[in-house]
Amino acid sequence: MREPWGSTLLRLLAWIGAAALLGLWFGGLAWWLVGALAIYLGYVLRQTYRIERALRSGSWPQWDVTTGLWAEMAGRLSALRRKSRRRKKRYNQLLREIRESTGALADAGVLLNPEHEIVWFNRAAIDLLGLDRKTDLGQRIDNLLRAPEFARYLCAPTPEPISIPGVLRATDRLSVQIIPYGRKQSLLIARDVTRQQLLERTRKDFVANASHELRSPLTVIAGYLDTLQDADEVPEQWRRPLAEMQRQTGRMTRILEDLIELSRMESAIGEADESYVDVRGLLERIVATRTSGDCAALQMDISADAGLLGSEAEIYSIFDNLIANALRFTPVDGTVRVAWRVDDTGANFVVSDTGIGIAEEFIPRVTERFFRLDPGRSRESGGTGLGLAIVKHALQRHGGELAISSRLGEGAEFICRFPLQRLAHRSA
Repeated sequence: MREPWGSTLLRLLAWIGAAALLGLWFGGLAWWLVGALAIYLGYVLRQTYRIERALRSGSWPQWDVTTGLWAEMAGRLSALRRKSRRRKKRYNQLLREIRESTGALADAGVLLNPEHEIVWFNRAAIDLLGLDRKTDLGQRIDNLLRAPEFARYLCAPTPEPISIPGVLRATDRLSVQIIPYGRKQSLLIARDVTRQQLLERTRKDFVANASHELRSPLTVIAGYLDTLQDADEVPEQWRRPLAEMQRQTGRMTRILEDLIELSRMESAIGEADESYVDVRGLLERIVATRTSGDCAALQMDISADAGLLGSEAEIYSIFDNLIANALRFTPVDGTVRVAWRVDDTGANFVVSDTGIGIAEEFIPRVTERFFRLDPGRSRESGGTGLGLAIVKHALQRHGGELAISSRLGEGAEFICRFPLQRLAHRSA
């Protein structure tokens, strides 16, 4: 038994023993024992009351005992109180530091409760969102940010931020992201992306204009090269350089065509149109075109007769680029399989190959413009480095997404997922 409890029990036994001796000496043993226990009970209640009052008020009295259970309890409670004070002081200091650091951020930060009401915001939120500490605390955030796309995003947040119109005149566009935390609370992060969007628009305009402007002189160069290649007066030693110039001119033409196509998709507003596209017929044409020449075996598995609602040119570009990409990185003795499947969630266009595969760290980057896993092989086979970027943008315009799985040296699988509302049958 621990020492405080032992000393307390010994004192209780000594107190009862003294009462018993007095009862035997003076008579009335039972009354002496009852009186002794009543006095001890009063002492216990008094000490309990002092501890409860101290816990309730935070005012710690001077204890009249220095040993035993009550002294031990008083000492432990005093230590816990001091520890709690130190912890509270550290938390307050940490809270001040967090508020000072978030106040120094250029991004607006707004804390929201489960009802999407504003609990706190930093100084940047005043500048970017026009919030006022006197009037906006406790207000619903969608009463202050009235963009329809933000209202939809607030009901169903996604990991990716969205772009909404700026609230103040100095801000044209805002990037807004909601990060859930705690018990249905959330942190809203807003960033001014006006300059980034302006630079992105300038880049797109430059690429589109440069591509269109370069097409005409490149056509002229290609025409003269064709004429020289067919002329009998050209010396034999010039035949090989002319053939190489023709090949490079053709490659530049394909790059310009892909850049123009990519710029057109990026500048298009909204989703693609909803014309009926015969997927079976489209795939049969692409496969018939791609099987000519030395290439891997191309197998086709179409298990559904459903078509798609969309832009035939863009869907053709999706299918053709994926098939061409698989053939480009698959040896002649390999196999490329093309499949079209439909289920309850939508349709899947699948291209799998037995080619060189993709390292795991490169999978997120393969849809970037001009990204090449093997630059030498891609150039030799006529690749532009824009095919998968075109696939990604065309899929987005059809409400779809691209999933890629691969391991280095074990081939790759590309899956285009189309939503259910894009499926259609010719009879319908």
